[in-house]
Amino acid sequence: MPYLQRINYRPNMDSIAEKERDSLISSFDPGSTDVIINGDVIRWEIIEEIEVAAAARSGGLAGWLVKNMVMGGDRYHVAFYFGREEAVIINLTLAAAQYVVSTAAYYLPKRVQYNGPDGIAALSEI
Repeated sequence: MPYLQRINYRPNMDSIAEKERDSLISSFDPGSTDVIINGDVIRWEIIEEIEVAAAARSGGLAGWLVKNMVMGGDRYHVAFYFGREEAVIINLTLAAAQYVVSTAAYYLPKRVQYNGPDGIAALSEI
């Protein structure tokens, strides 16, 4: 099982469009001891796993229109699991999903399992 590799620099939002930055700030607020996800305060130390999944879209022309014209391309959901609970940030661009996962890799005090596509964040097997 891969784990998030800790990083020693704080990620920035430079590659995220301004409109999405505002939305992301309202649903993801990291701090040194905890993170606020959709209004819920979660201590970094209790997070056990992070999962990134591609947002589902219906097939056909309607699905293509929503994905490309309304949503602006592929979207991702990032889920944080702790105990029997989860907190999910939905409909993120790839850049925003990378920012969220990389920020977690910066703040998390212990190793955490990662499940999702390659290339979102640096991983290790140890």
